[in-house]
Amino acid sequence: MPLEARMDGTLVFGYLDTASSERAGAFDAVLVKTATPYAAEMRPERFGAITTCDIAGEQRAQVVPHASVSTEGVDTLLGVLLAGEVTIEQSGRKCALTPGDFVLYGGGRPFRLDLGSDYRWFLMRLDPGTSTLLQHTPDAMVAQELTGSPGGRILSSMLVELAHRGHRLGPVSKGEMGEHVTGILRTLVREHAGRHMHPVRADRLKHVLEHIDRHLAEELPPARIAAAHHISVRSLHALFQQRGETLGDHIRRRRLDRIRQDLADPGLAHLPAYAVAARWGLTESSYFGRVFKAAFGVSPREFRRWSLPGAVGE
Repeated sequence: MPLEARMDGTLVFGYLDTASSERAGAFDAVLVKTATPYAAEMRPERFGAITTCDIAGEQRAQVVPHASVSTEGVDTLLGVLLAGEVTIEQSGRKCALTPGDFVLYGGGRPFRLDLGSDYRWFLMRLDPGTSTLLQHTPDAMVAQELTGSPGGRILSSMLVELAHRGHRLGPVSKGEMGEHVTGILRTLVREHAGRHMHPVRADRLKHVLEHIDRHLAEELPPARIAAAHHISVRSLHALFQQRGETLGDHIRRRRLDRIRQDLADPGLAHLPAYAVAARWGLTESSYFGRVFKAAFGVSPREFRRWSLPGAVGE
């Protein structure tokens, strides 16, 4: 892992952004302050669109983002404490964690992470879609311990197991595990965002979501969805805004989920990937390729090659 000793600490980068060989181009550059020369064991992994690093150290350390990191990005980090003690401070919030707890924070915004001695910290860079979703509720979730809710406890258990055993999985299983983590986290975000939704609005949203799933293969303009539920387009968009995502994002995500399932189906292996996408309403092949890779971290061709060796490509 690239390290650079400085007068004010140790510059560390490339633990999540493993493709970057230069400090100036690494989104994950941090300054680590310790009483003795910094040393830690770091094990990076990739789970589809999610990149992670399992970090273990014996020294007490204070971590802050390096000045070269852009403050304009939407990168969101999720940290899981596996051993030791950690306190994080960001946006005026200070949160102390115990083993099993996890926290969300913005990697490109000022933060301070205090690691106790003999710590093990599992760090995860979320996929772009989830990071964007979190921009709808940044203040409500940043630097806040989220393990207490039912969804939080489920996600915590999964994250801890992923940290301990995820490196043993094959490429396809790693990608699917990344998707499962993303799905549960998005559920947690939407649960948080919709906690105070009126029961009538919650019931209406439930029917809208069911309607969208039934008609994913068809054209789904907002006006048609709104008319089917006797509400205005503005009210339709407001339902999703309170949920923490846009209508368009939701439809695209659900279509991509169906496409991914079909690409892994041996019975559809004779169809090119673009034809599978067209079955679910994504008819522009170059756009489909971009959004698929953004959502799952691999191209449709790579995903199918892992899932169905010898299948037709894109």
